[in-house]
Amino acid sequence: MAGIYRRGAVWWARARKGGREYRESLETKSRAVAEARFRKWSERLNSLSYDGHAMRTFDEAGEHFLDHHMPTLKPQSQRRYMTSLRMLLDHGNFEGLPLDQIGRDRLAEFERNRRAGGASAPTIRRDLACLSSVIEQAVQDWDLPIQNPVPPFLRARRKRGLAESPPRTRYLTTAEEAALLAECGAYLAPMVAFAIDTGLRLEEQLSLTWPQVDLTRRRVVIHATKSGRPRTVPLNERARTIAGTLPRRVVKPGEPDWVFTKSDGSRYGKLTRGLAGAAKRAGITDLKWHDLRRTCGCRLLQEHGLSMEEVRDWLGHASVVQTERAYAFLGIDHLQDKLDRAQKRAHGHAD
Repeated sequence: MAGIYRRGAVWWARARKGGREYRESLETKSRAVAEARFRKWSERLNSLSYDGHAMRTFDEAGEHFLDHHMPTLKPQSQRRYMTSLRMLLDHGNFEGLPLDQIGRDRLAEFERNRRAGGASAPTIRRDLACLSSVIEQAVQDWDLPIQNPVPPFLRARRKRGLAESPPRTRYLTTAEEAALLAECGAYLAPMVAFAIDTGLRLEEQLSLTWPQVDLTRRRVVIHATKSGRPRTVPLNERARTIAGTLPRRVVKPGEPDWVFTKSDGSRYGKLTRGLAGAAKRAGITDLKWHDLRRTCGCRLLQEHGLSMEEVRDWLGHASVVQTERAYAFLGIDHLQDKLDRAQKRAHGHAD
């Protein structure tokens, strides 16, 4: 057992870690001083890995993550990770903590603190996923003899309220699309229609440059994708017409030649406010820009008969599993439509 004991008149410290016993003289005859020194000695001992080498702390792992992994992420993902890292420091008491001391109790304490602060379950999961990435990066790069405690904690907590939010299922009907485009105005309507036809993410569309567009072959090439792999997206006739009628401007050497630009030639930042205003005027509720991309995916599956694998490649999903999960609700909608038609036929016979 860990504790202090006397050898003659001098107090010593004793503890076991990883099957190994550690002893050290505290070099004092005073029990009070020995107890204070024992606490510090225990902290130093806990900072050792099982092979006797210094265990890395959360701070060190966080800095390593910021230096080596963060630059590979897109700006939006970087902002999300930075927010989570701040939450981990503010609410998890992880600062200065050796990684092998981050266990179930610490994770549960973080969850309680975040809930007390009003954070939702999906937000807490994102914070813990960030912590998991930090630990995993450290374990791999430094060959640390520890197991990542976050994945088993999340699995255990999934049935107790720390579940992911259900996937969003909102997409536009043909009638809603027509009403929305009528309220978008001259600058926004082409971008909304292009998003529906191509399924590009908002950042992919706003960062699109003319060298990526091939109007002859009717396609655009997306280089910087979320999955890290470039992909080619076909253009239907409306999308090709939109691209072909957009104004072109003369750019200086080295300047990006944006496809969608403001009147002064600069690129757009966010279009969420403009979309929200147009949707409100059209009487459309609960619409986000990403729902335009989902509308594209739904039409590729329902109207054009593409397979899940083809939609995966079109939208740039990391795996077909992601595509299946995102559009699983269409199976239920299809069954509901069949049921409604059957009921109408039954009522018609009854009359």
